Amino acid sequence: MACYTLSADLLRRALGAPDPSQPGTAWVQRAPEGPPTGGAGSAVETISAQHESDDEVVADITVDLGADALAGLKGGKSQDQGAPEQLLPSLPPPLPPLHLLCPCHAELLVQAETREAAPALRIAVEPSKGLKSDAWRLVGPYLRRYGAGALSNSTLINPEYTHLFVPGLGSQPYVTAKAYGRAIAVGIGDPLAAPRDWPALAAAFKSALPHASFMHVGPAYARVLQEQLGFTIADMGAETNILVQAWGYSKRTRTIRVAARGARSAGVRVREVGLAGLTQDVCRQLADVTGDWLQQKSVKDQELRVFIRHLEYKNPQLEDGVRLFLAERDTPSAAGMQRRIEGFVLLDPLWRGGEAFGYTTSLNRMRRDGHHGTLKLLYEEILAAVKAEGKEVLTFGFSPFFNLQRLPFHGSMLAHVALTFLFDHGNNLYQFQNLAFSKARYGGGVVGDAYRDPSVTMTHVYCALPTGRPGIRLLLDSWIMFQFVGFFGGFWDTFLKLVGIGESLHGPGCPDGGDGRREESSVQSVSRGSSPAPSLAGPGSSSSA
Repeated sequence: MACYTLSADLLRRALGAPDPSQPGTAWVQRAPEGPPTGGAGSAVETISAQHESDDEVVADITVDLGADALAGLKGGKSQDQGAPEQLLPSLPPPLPPLHLLCPCHAELLVQAETREAAPALRIAVEPSKGLKSDAWRLVGPYLRRYGAGALSNSTLINPEYTHLFVPGLGSQPYVTAKAYGRAIAVGIGDPLAAPRDWPALAAAFKSALPHASFMHVGPAYARVLQEQLGFTIADMGAETNILVQAWGYSKRTRTIRVAARGARSAGVRVREVGLAGLTQDVCRQLADVTGDWLQQKSVKDQELRVFIRHLEYKNPQLEDGVRLFLAERDTPSAAGMQRRIEGFVLLDPLWRGGEAFGYTTSLNRMRRDGHHGTLKLLYEEILAAVKAEGKEVLTFGFSPFFNLQRLPFHGSMLAHVALTFLFDHGNNLYQFQNLAFSKARYGGGVVGDAYRDPSVTMTHVYCALPTGRPGIRLLLDSWIMFQFVGFFGGFWDTFLKLVGIGESLHGPGCPDGGDGRREESSVQSVSRGSSPAPSLAGPGSSSSA
């Protein structure tokens, strides 16, 4: 595969073709005057791209921006400044003052005033700048309106993300993965845009990055990609969502309640920490908990990205709706009793119309020697808090390759078989089954394509693959992406783990017997669509990817 990619890359350079993973400047032009094209933001048939060099890509994408989008392009000048934002859902957010942006982005936006077109800006995420970065200033307002996905908030925090942002439409987050001399671009999640503008934004993204694929998109966006842009759709897993106003303990979830009560009886206490409570000692202990947690994982945190939230422990960025819950217990030390952090859960907001309607458990950790009910107690307290606040949902996020379905898209059989094999036999690569089971138990088990408890829902997410791509290239691109994410290591490391010779799933401190073994057999039953046997989750279970 490496020989194939290196040969292809050398040929591309010799022919002067552009790097398919690096978009240059793209312009989304207003459609010419004429009959209506189906409403604001709807793509028309004429989409063309001109590649001038390896370093620059100029794409002219003819879409009907409509009056609303042009208002956003010009800084929202046509909006009624006296009306509250909730009453203007159809108008895009205004642009920030240009002097706050980097010169390259500001210059393109100035050019847009005279061209009556919107530039498709390539904006890198800069976690160190926080809310003062261009990504937050330009894309942040769209996130607060349309960021309802479990990964939406992470796309503005994780450093591996880039945004293809079109003022007046929104943004498509994506990542660039490189290995074996090949670079690929992969759009991640639904666009941070109004659903009516998804076709236009997807067309802009495809024109700027014609060889890109997509991962972790919802069913509605998957249908847009299939029907309007010709992508092949394949199921790649499911998200578990708790409807917090309806959910409660039942007979099928009694072991969760027993574990949480046991942690409370053992002296574990839960509290929420804001910016004022982030002392140096708290930040140091958060890093210690993560370091201890990683000793039992088959894939280390520094190798995981994209589907897991990045956390900078010196600056956890508890801003713009992000929340942190700690589980603590008094422990003896040389200086007497000391409060020690046993575990923590980070919550990212789910946005709709400028308000957080729920949260996703974007990151959780606990010490190996902590009480086995620590995370269960954390979730119990979190569920109670968000329920009291009137929130709608708490999502446990993505379970890769879990409960895959061919319907409704009838996607690639090859992709379906390959991903099913990874879930069934790839637990040594990444704890796919354990992760799925730790979430499924909150729904009382799985029946067909749903949880037994109707207050816990399952939402499938999909990958979208370009049609007509040769099989070897599709296989290689999937391998590169999964290696970039952290599901795979190097080729030989992955091969040895698959055949059972490499590092075992159970790291130091995670026993081979007991709850870990019962969870393993129970997950097999979940993957076949039956109910898991009750058991207490061991310290290796997790509710975030």
